[in-house]
Amino acid sequence: MSWWPLTEMNTAKVLRLLACIGSLAVPLQANAAETGGCGSFAWPLATELQWLKATDSETLTSGAKLPSPPAKAIAPTLQPVSKISFPVAPTSKRKAGAAEAFGGIVNFDAAASPGLYQVTLASNGWVDVVQNGKALHSSAHTGKSDCDGVRKSVRFDIQQGPFSIELSGIAKDAIKFAIRRAE
Repeated sequence: MSWWPLTEMNTAKVLRLLACIGSLAVPLQANAAETGGCGSFAWPLATELQWLKATDSETLTSGAKLPSPPAKAIAPTLQPVSKISFPVAPTSKRKAGAAEAFGGIVNFDAAASPGLYQVTLASNGWVDVVQNGKALHSSAHTGKSDCDGVRKSVRFDIQQGPFSIELSGIAKDAIKFAIRRAE
């Protein structure tokens, strides 16, 4: 007699156990599916990827004002967040124990026309769009950790008139971002 007799009852238990173990692997595969590189964002970002990898970015100091978003990446100077006076406080929550983060502000006289715009960051960070004295709610976002050149893109409904992009929670003192009308 073996130490574990395989009776019909034990066989059923073993099969149920194997089925449970197999079902645990499904969420692991679903998390792996969140990767997929630059072609797997929720919306097309080929233009932004091209702009963010180009060397002709619009370089400016934090707080600068542009007439409207340019058809290329923007590279603002960043400062420690503790030294920036944001017109509207960033909506992100600062993580306890996190190292000093960097941020910046870019102001625009207006968008080319009112509508849905996407703000795309080249690396980790937080983006707020501020208009009429308040942070706009994002309508959608997409992000990938395995795309060299784009980390995330967030969509906002920007109306007629001046608005600002507030960047915060950035680990380094430099970042590129792009803003353009959503397709």
